[in-house]
Amino acid sequence: MTFHVPPDRQGFCDDVIHRFRQLLHKGIITGIDPIRLNNWLANFVTDEDRYVAAHLLNGLTYRSDAMVKSSFQHLAHCELPQMLRTREVMALDDLESFDRALCEGDDRSPIRFVAVDGTFEKTPGKSGAVVIRAFKRHLNVSKALLCRPERLAGLPTGVKALIFIDDLVGTGQQFETFASHYDLASHAKQRTLVYCPLLAFNAGLTKLARALPWLEMHPVESLDESHQFFRACASDPTIWGADKVNKVQDVRDHVADLCGRNAIPSRTKHGLDLVVAFEHAVPNNSVSMLSIKSARWQPLFDR
Repeated sequence: MTFHVPPDRQGFCDDVIHRFRQLLHKGIITGIDPIRLNNWLANFVTDEDRYVAAHLLNGLTYRSDAMVKSSFQHLAHCELPQMLRTREVMALDDLESFDRALCEGDDRSPIRFVAVDGTFEKTPGKSGAVVIRAFKRHLNVSKALLCRPERLAGLPTGVKALIFIDDLVGTGQQFETFASHYDLASHAKQRTLVYCPLLAFNAGLTKLARALPWLEMHPVESLDESHQFFRACASDPTIWGADKVNKVQDVRDHVADLCGRNAIPSRTKHGLDLVVAFEHAVPNNSVSMLSIKSARWQPLFDR
């Protein structure tokens, strides 16, 4: 049987869309409005298309700007102070002393925060710059503690730790390329290098741990195969894990046809088929149906 809406899921689409509208109405999901949701839903014409849309919304991992702020606070109040004390980078009596160090830090500070940008790539991304600006704003971080990656070589010897702020690590390839381009291995010989993505796909973390053994990683949240749209059922790798009825290949074929009808790619660069979005951007590891735009396709989120 080809991709279909299971008989016992006939009300699934309406239920999911209703719940998503409630999240918009209550301000839990911010950055989009009901009109944009309606325009996106209009892309899905057939019952099978709408079933795909419902599963995208139902499986969405979304982080609003307020949620990102909360993640930054977790880093500042939990992960970073403990790491800096353990590594003897800073002597911190309490959280208030670390807050002061962030707000009042100057060139003598032993730490620097670095954006993981894509300016060295052929098609540079902008999320790195957005994330580091949000980090600075939400935590009131002194400008003196921020450093662009191309200026790392000019840092004073008193800097003992470099902390890389990122929104998501997917395959791990981008950060590995970033590390190679800026020769981070040489800095690791004299400083502690810490990578702090807000979200991290487990396979990407494993790849980085093997490729960059000198890198210390502190993701705020972890993702796994359950966050992938085409995930398979644990008991049968041929069955789609989202409904345990359709076959994975049938789902892929239908999505490919849907994307082809609307002139958008069925996969994106470094695609992991994640169903993940931030208010500021959608990672290129996520499915194209969330953020790619064409003459026949309106995106739900900005790229």
